[in-house]
Amino acid sequence: MQSLKDLWFGVAKHKAKTAKYIFVCYSSLFTIVKTITQFFPKVDISGIWPLFAAIAISVGWAFWRVWKPSKASFRIAHSNVTIEILFGDIFTQDGVRAIGVTEFFETELGKPVSDKSLHGAFLRKHFSGYRESIDAQIAAQLEKDDCTEVTDKPCGKTRCYPIGTTAFIGVNDERYILFALCKAIHDNCKAYSDVELMWRALHRLWQRARVECNGYPLNLPLVGSGLSGLNLPTRDLLNLLILSAITESKANEITQTIRIVLRQDRFEDIDLREVKQHWER
Repeated sequence: MQSLKDLWFGVAKHKAKTAKYIFVCYSSLFTIVKTITQFFPKVDISGIWPLFAAIAISVGWAFWRVWKPSKASFRIAHSNVTIEILFGDIFTQDGVRAIGVTEFFETELGKPVSDKSLHGAFLRKHFSGYRESIDAQIAAQLEKDDCTEVTDKPCGKTRCYPIGTTAFIGVNDERYILFALCKAIHDNCKAYSDVELMWRALHRLWQRARVECNGYPLNLPLVGSGLSGLNLPTRDLLNLLILSAITESKANEITQTIRIVLRQDRFEDIDLREVKQHWER
């Protein structure tokens, strides 16, 4: 059923391409048939059934070209860990969900936390108008973590934690790991990061996930693709995330299912068939 939905989405998204592929395939088949019948007159390829076959082959080939799966998975070699990659909403996935935040663990929407970020969506979904609840949980989680006080920051919180610091947040029956992925410019609270910071943050996230997942899946967004300023292509970011997950899982299992949830606006940037083929080699 999901494959049919993916096919319908591909055809609807690429109507012109679908028609082009049908025409190209049909023209190629027609040329091949004409060549055969021209040089081998005794070969008879005519009538309604060859026409239907040519149309069916052309349509099938066009559908194959525009179809892309919305989900793929592969097993990490010599382990019990499966990595799933899918397009969807991270908030609807079962298990523990990881959310990247800045080193200040901000909870105020606006300059400190953009409402267009995943962090902002998390705050709106669970704590809109109730900042005291999440602030209390974060304070309790980070009570024993080292921090520095930043006095020249005009907005948001002033306690700054090392990259990779984590806080486990419970909301009803839902569980989240907030992890410090980005640094923030003190003057304007703008987040920024780089590959080295991302790798360090992921290492600490995996460590915390080993403790908190208890056999449940770990769900991550495409880390570094939001407002953190990494500015890497979708495929490169995904490969970095997968490589980190594989490296850590081979050293010490995190959980049996690591699920990377991609936003729908990245659908055109990546073909999950190619990703699966690359990492299964």
